[in-house]
Amino acid sequence: MEAQLVLVFDTGNGTQEAKVFTEQPLGLQFPSKMPIIVHRIREGSQAERIDVQLGWQLVKIGDELVQAMTFKDANRVFRESIAPLPKRMVVRRAPVDAVSVAQLSDRIGSIGSARVVSYLQQFGFAAQSAYVWQEDVKQPQVRLWLDGHRRYGVDRPHTWYVLLGKIVASDASSTAQWQVERRLSHMRALMHHCVKEDLSNEYNSYFESSHFAYRGGPAGSSARLAAWLEALSKTINVKALSPFLVASLLNFLEAPTQEQTAEQTRESKPITSLQKQTVGQTLENEPVAPVLEQTARQTLEESEAIHAGSVNATGIKQYEEEEEE
Repeated sequence: MEAQLVLVFDTGNGTQEAKVFTEQPLGLQFPSKMPIIVHRIREGSQAERIDVQLGWQLVKIGDELVQAMTFKDANRVFRESIAPLPKRMVVRRAPVDAVSVAQLSDRIGSIGSARVVSYLQQFGFAAQSAYVWQEDVKQPQVRLWLDGHRRYGVDRPHTWYVLLGKIVASDASSTAQWQVERRLSHMRALMHHCVKEDLSNEYNSYFESSHFAYRGGPAGSSARLAAWLEALSKTINVKALSPFLVASLLNFLEAPTQEQTAEQTRESKPITSLQKQTVGQTLENEPVAPVLEQTARQTLEESEAIHAGSVNATGIKQYEEEEEE
């Protein structure tokens, strides 16, 4: 039988609810303190599908009661309990030593025009050449959205935006989902500018009401970026962008190929990213997806998680006062 995890919650109205989870990530976010209260729920996540509610208090992890535990002990028990669950999302760790555009460009490399057709085939896309899509062929559908932001570094922390991606096969037979982190300057130089150049005079017709975030990351940047990513997804799906640019965007976003997605599902092992994280700002020095599905935006004094739950209008507004480029 496939692994599963039962979590029991106090609903706050005198009753308890047991919810069965069968995959990672769960889609829950908790502050790193006791009692463990559901703080946010990721859009489209397993937690949302099985109707977990905000404000519920976690009281039992499998057979373990958590009320008398410290958060550190609860963190450990949760980590051990979710480990057997199959992973359904590829988590790419933030390349924290590539803070500049040049450093990230060197790290991820580029897709030359001669490689575009074969590169896109790995994701199920069909192109005739680097600049022409195959006609009368149904292409995969792409969705990109924002899942919050967090700050890394002690001497000079930088804001990293957590992006989620989904590629649904043209026949809906498979779905690749992943998470990647990028700075606003990365996205401006290697996404926004490239899209504007590719679309040229047609750019405004696709992004008329979805403007990219301002430089410096002032208040409102997350909302603008979220809207821009939504517009970008639609633009990709109507084949308005060239195959060359779509390949470049997938490379920039470290999208998992169909083979990598199938391997992850079979083996339930995370696909390694460009590098391992070195900043230990979360519990147990676990930089990505620590227990209680928390990855913090954090300062050393505060460990409120922001990315493991959904990013909605409330969540975006809650944290954008500290955004920066």
